[in-house]
Amino acid sequence: MRRRRLLYRLFLSYLWITIAAAVLGGLYVAHLLREFHLAQTRKDLEARARLCANQILQLLDEDKIKESLELRKDKRPNPVHRLCKELGDAPGIKTRITVILPDGTVIGDTEEDPWRMDNHAKRAEIRDAVKSKDLVGHSLRYSDTTQVDRMYVAFAVHRGGSLVAVVRASIPVMTIQQTLADIYKKIIAAAMVGAGLIAVASLWISRRISRPLEEMKAGAERFARGELDHRLADSDSEEIAALSAAMNEMASQLDDRIRTVTRQQGELQAMLVSMDEGVLAVDLNGKIISLNQAFAGILHVDVNELKGHIVHEVIRKPDLLEFVESTMSSTDPVEKTIELHDAEDTQLRARGTALLDARRQKIGALVVLYDVTRLLRLETVRRDFVANVSHELGTPITAIKGFVESLLDGALDDRENANRFLEIVLKQVDRLNAIADDLLTLSRLESKSEQQVAELKPDSVQSVLQAAIQTCEHAATEHRIGIELNCNEDLVTDIDVVLLERAIVNLIDNAVKYSEPETTVKVAGERLDGQIVIRVEDEGSGIASYHLPRLFERFYRVDKARSREQGGTGLGLAIVKHIAVLHHGSVDVASTVDVGSTFTIRLP
Repeated sequence: MRRRRLLYRLFLSYLWITIAAAVLGGLYVAHLLREFHLAQTRKDLEARARLCANQILQLLDEDKIKESLELRKDKRPNPVHRLCKELGDAPGIKTRITVILPDGTVIGDTEEDPWRMDNHAKRAEIRDAVKSKDLVGHSLRYSDTTQVDRMYVAFAVHRGGSLVAVVRASIPVMTIQQTLADIYKKIIAAAMVGAGLIAVASLWISRRISRPLEEMKAGAERFARGELDHRLADSDSEEIAALSAAMNEMASQLDDRIRTVTRQQGELQAMLVSMDEGVLAVDLNGKIISLNQAFAGILHVDVNELKGHIVHEVIRKPDLLEFVESTMSSTDPVEKTIELHDAEDTQLRARGTALLDARRQKIGALVVLYDVTRLLRLETVRRDFVANVSHELGTPITAIKGFVESLLDGALDDRENANRFLEIVLKQVDRLNAIADDLLTLSRLESKSEQQVAELKPDSVQSVLQAAIQTCEHAATEHRIGIELNCNEDLVTDIDVVLLERAIVNLIDNAVKYSEPETTVKVAGERLDGQIVIRVEDEGSGIASYHLPRLFERFYRVDKARSREQGGTGLGLAIVKHIAVLHHGSVDVASTVDVGSTFTIRLP
């Protein structure tokens, strides 16, 4: 449907009404004017006929009538005929004067010879004049003589109560029509001027009526664009002023509500974003209503890829889909542990409950996911740590107890065995002391990492590497292993010299322990990609790839028997990892079996 502006509708309505009124009024006025003009013309012709009758009456005695009839027979002009000629040519509108005797014989006419004219007794105007009380008859008809439409007015002339003759005056209708045409032109011109003035007035009135509505429309459009602080202007119209006030009040209330909803949504969104737990809300059809970044992060997808979709379209985890479906179908809260079977073997604790609206009607389901992978791993590490500590401490304690009991049982008297037993007891005590020392070191490092109290100062990396090599040089010489250093003197960064040296000593010590004689341990330091990279590379037996992810765990050993034989506590690499973290860096390892291993510390 085609729509038009209210201004045009009002203007066109007024214009059509004006045109219709002008046309109808013009036609009615034209009709009245025509009737009036015809009546005036009839009166004028009647007056002319009466005037002419007074003059012609003098020529209508019996003798003169007989004379006129004799002259008519001879086809000669008579006095009446000549008088009609004179009267018809009088100044003013040219009028045809005709004199007819009671029997219908024409004895005089302005435009035609009487002997050429038919009997006029049956002419309508003649009959009416003869029969009428006021002695006047008239008609509007076609003239056979002049062959044009004419208006006729006849006047019956009496003398002594007897009809003497009928005097008829007529003019062509064309003359009347020309006069009326001139009048019509003036009427049309006046009507057009009036219609134009009324159209201008209608346009002004239409604008005056529609302008407040257009302003309200523009204001409503601004409301729709969110400009709710805009206010509609007051109007002098009571109805429009009331409507403007209502719309302003509506905008004010809507602005308050939108601000409230926006604030609440912002608070809710901030809560969802700041939550570590994944939150998912779906409707009864399984369509995702809302979710937070944590939920998308658990599934390793983008939030925008999930919103507005059905859960079965975007979530490919069968256990999670089954939990969502069970939550939607249940009226009670649901809990379950879900394993995603991804690269990290993520463990989730899921809790689902019904999603209710303001009327406490169920409109969907709400699922909250807690990532408990780290907690479960920490629990596993804790259990392994307790078991490893118990095992590591139990072994030397058992050995010490056994040899002490042997000494108490009499071996103390055998000096040779007693010395050997005491040496073993001393070795086990040293091992216990080393374990205790490493545990205390590890505890202090963890405490510093949590409290971030490490004192890092600019210092030379080369000096730290040289000090660590000097510490391990004696053990390396005993194993016939060389240590090679490659580091520039200008390599400086923020470090804790004591801790970093401890980490390098542990790496070099491990390299020496697990390398074959006549090989070389390479220690290098360099600046690479904006980092300080320290490498300790050996040519030992190497480490299988499946050991590498757990190599920096406490008490984790690749070859437990050989590790204990070498006197290791199983905490050295864990200490290295914590020292690297304390320096805001990292440590990693690359190894190939029967080729060697490379441990790399990366510092900012």
